Amino acid sequence: MKTKQKIILAKIIFKIIRIFFPKKIKVKRNDIEWNLNLSEAIDLHIFIFGSFEKEITSIAKKLQLQKYNQIIDIGANFGVQSLQFAKNFNDSKIYSIEPTNYAFNKFIKNLELNPKLSKNIYPFQMFLGSKEKEMPSFIYSSWNLESVETKHFKHLGEKKSTEKSNSLTLDEFIVLNKISNVDFIKLDVDGFEYNVLRGGMNFLKEKKPPIFMELAPYLYKEYGYNKEKILKLIISLNYNFYDLKNLKKIFDIDQKISNIKDGSSENILLM
Repeated sequence: MKTKQKIILAKIIFKIIRIFFPKKIKVKRNDIEWNLNLSEAIDLHIFIFGSFEKEITSIAKKLQLQKYNQIIDIGANFGVQSLQFAKNFNDSKIYSIEPTNYAFNKFIKNLELNPKLSKNIYPFQMFLGSKEKEMPSFIYSSWNLESVETKHFKHLGEKKSTEKSNSLTLDEFIVLNKISNVDFIKLDVDGFEYNVLRGGMNFLKEKKPPIFMELAPYLYKEYGYNKEKILKLIISLNYNFYDLKNLKKIFDIDQKISNIKDGSSENILLM
């Protein structure tokens, strides 16, 4: 299902939910406390289903990716995956990176609700890119179901300011924080994937940590590259591609990407 279709469905569900619940609500789901705004699509998903993209945590546990007890969450938004990681990998140090003021402030509030989990989470309001590209002033980090602000024409996201954010490359972040190895990286940055990978080439090529990455080919042109360019980069880092549904190796990644419908995305694993 396209992201736009998911948002339309979420709008219908939100209107029904609002009859019975306030828009802003504090809830506990799967032993994690959340401050949720039910007019936000991801918040609504957590309210109804208790988690979001839980397959990432499930597969990391299945593959026993706990050797170094260090995880990097790039594109942390309001801590959805970081808090799930902290709950399931309770000895791990989690570096959570989110550039927008809006999502980062929500993240801090959710950390305050979960002191036992947040002791292992290290939040950074930061944009990870490449040296060739400047940090954008605004980045999509809200999928509001009732806002009348201008939205992305395909995924319906709403841009939020990065005014308080710092900018580094992944390699610079690794050196600055004296990180030697990580168990895995979660990379979900809505089109900035190429720049993040390019900015981390030294670390990724040397250590080759598993990467859970969102494939969103409909965004590539918008951010100045194409599928051939990002695939060439990933292959140059000696990664193979794996399907998250069955953990089987993807031998024809070009065909895999071609099968992703315009306006849709899919998570895969790089190892």
